[in-house]
Amino acid sequence: MRYLKARDWNLDLAEKLLRGTVEWRKTYKPSLIDCRWCHEKPGFHSLRQIGFDELGRPVLYCCFAQATVHKYSIEDAVAHCAYTFESAIGSMAPNVHSWVLVLDCSGMTLPACSPKLGYGVTQILANHYPEQLGQVLCVNHNALFEGVWKAIKAFLHPNTASKMRLVRGKRKVKDAFEKFFPPELSEWLNEEVLLNRKKPLIPSQQFFWRKPEVHPHDPRGCPSYVAEYLDCRKENHRIHPNIVDELKGRICQAITIEREEAPYDADSSDDGESEIVGKIPIKDEFQIPSGASQITM
Repeated sequence: MRYLKARDWNLDLAEKLLRGTVEWRKTYKPSLIDCRWCHEKPGFHSLRQIGFDELGRPVLYCCFAQATVHKYSIEDAVAHCAYTFESAIGSMAPNVHSWVLVLDCSGMTLPACSPKLGYGVTQILANHYPEQLGQVLCVNHNALFEGVWKAIKAFLHPNTASKMRLVRGKRKVKDAFEKFFPPELSEWLNEEVLLNRKKPLIPSQQFFWRKPEVHPHDPRGCPSYVAEYLDCRKENHRIHPNIVDELKGRICQAITIEREEAPYDADSSDDGESEIVGKIPIKDEFQIPSGASQITM
């Protein structure tokens, strides 16, 4: 049904899409993939599941400021996303078929979220996880992200683009969390976002895969998620690779590196698009390839 809906109920196109996914799953084996980048360098990716929304959909959270690197390739991004998506699917109740992504742009840099990278990851979503991205809530977006979003949006079906909500400003972000998530998760997200805006990050936020020793906020996820999925491991749900390593006592110390800051202050309460967007040059290496096709998720 998801494949039919993704192709506007065209049976031939839906069949082609489904056959492509079957072949991809045979060769890529997403249900077995692991993120070697995170194992080799803890915190390489910050994307992780942190709870569920009011509809029971898994909620994923990603913050650029927490990552220990600031440049990604399509290969490592797709691997970590596939790992996380498969994990989210494993935590879904029988009547749930999609997930929600909260994208925290604090600390974002162009190499970490370029149009080319975004398009590559979006292709995987569209081709092999159609209709499973329920909503994206992008908070603290800056002028750099707005430029990237404009580039990617041009290739998205209007229905797909409508799933993205951009929210900026402490009050508006807090209101959005309260609107879309249950109280426990809303409170967790609000605290997580506020802590991730601090410079420098406090240790418990830098090492987000660790259970905090002093600070009351647990960056691994909201209390009910931690209790059900981290304290009591479930066979069909794979948590963030570094949380796995930490729980098994085999993680090494993460290395702090220089982070390239985005050329715009994301603390602005203005939810409109910044005039700075047009002044930010995007190098060819970060651009979406010419001849790229439209994407429907």
